[in-house]
Amino acid sequence: MKLQEFLAELPELLRSQLPPDLQEFVVLGPRGSLIQFHFGDPHIHYEVWIQRRRQLLEVGLHFEGGQASNLRWLEALSTLWPALIPILGPETELEQWTASWTRVHQHIPLAPLDEDFLLEVSTRMSRLMRALQPLVEEGVEALEQPVTR
Repeated sequence: MKLQEFLAELPELLRSQLPPDLQEFVVLGPRGSLIQFHFGDPHIHYEVWIQRRRQLLEVGLHFEGGQASNLRWLEALSTLWPALIPILGPETELEQWTASWTRVHQHIPLAPLDEDFLLEVSTRMSRLMRALQPLVEEGVEALEQPVTR
């Protein structure tokens, strides 16, 4: 299967694996070697990114808004991390990715872009969305409040 076809088939397969309250995501892409999904704020999005040079595929939740907000997400998820690892898997990383962006992600060795790999990728993304989106939805209001010290 070609790259664009692989990415284009992902949203519907993903929706079929999610509960009704998580099926109404917005799809951005595919664009190049990635596709993104968000629930209202494109700065907080799930992403599948095929990195052929590195022979990896990334599934992740990216926080690409303002630096202060992204760092608060990192801090909030850090406190929950011990409880999340058994759900997400030990291969999952939480990190400050750039000077201002943060992410929760997994790298999967790139395999042939076939139906089996598509199912593996969608299953991993579904697991991330099921575990993390309720936390994102709960945390949005708290993170929009000014920080007081």
